Amino acid sequence: MFDVTITGLEELNKHIEFVKKLAKMKTDTSFQKFMQDKCLQTVNRIARESLGGTTNDEYISEYILRNKIEEKSDGFILYNDLVIPAVIASARSGYEEGFPLALAFEYGVGIVGQNNPVNGAWQYNVHNYQNGWYYKDMSTGEAIHTYGYQGAEVYRKTAMEVQNQLSNWVNEYYSKEV
Repeated sequence: MFDVTITGLEELNKHIEFVKKLAKMKTDTSFQKFMQDKCLQTVNRIARESLGGTTNDEYISEYILRNKIEEKSDGFILYNDLVIPAVIASARSGYEEGFPLALAFEYGVGIVGQNNPVNGAWQYNVHNYQNGWYYKDMSTGEAIHTYGYQGAEVYRKTAMEVQNQLSNWVNEYYSKEV
């Protein structure tokens, strides 16, 4: 909260300059870069905290590296485009270009998905894999058993964190840069 009590011409001029600087922040490229960096740092921190212990541990570092920013005319989009090769039944699964591992990390896969609080969000265990399944580790060739894993909701948590921190970040930028 800012105090706008004005007792003289000098204070009025200071407030006018303050308002001008705030108005310029919307189009200020250094402010945009500052906000992008804050969002990227946040998603990477949340990814490191939320991921781990999955059957795709070898992909976590790559996942974090694939968090990206796309600039738009009215802001930017934070996204992750990590895709792994779809080698088994790719034509039947609809993932000819590869499986979007970013979506699996976000929403989860497999038997543990039954615990998701969104009832009826998808069909559960359509192939009746009550004992889990095996997949081939692409780097070692080893057969790995899994029951699946719950989603880490990295981007949902990031959105909540960004919303909670937005005014703090604006104040931080303003106090350092403006």
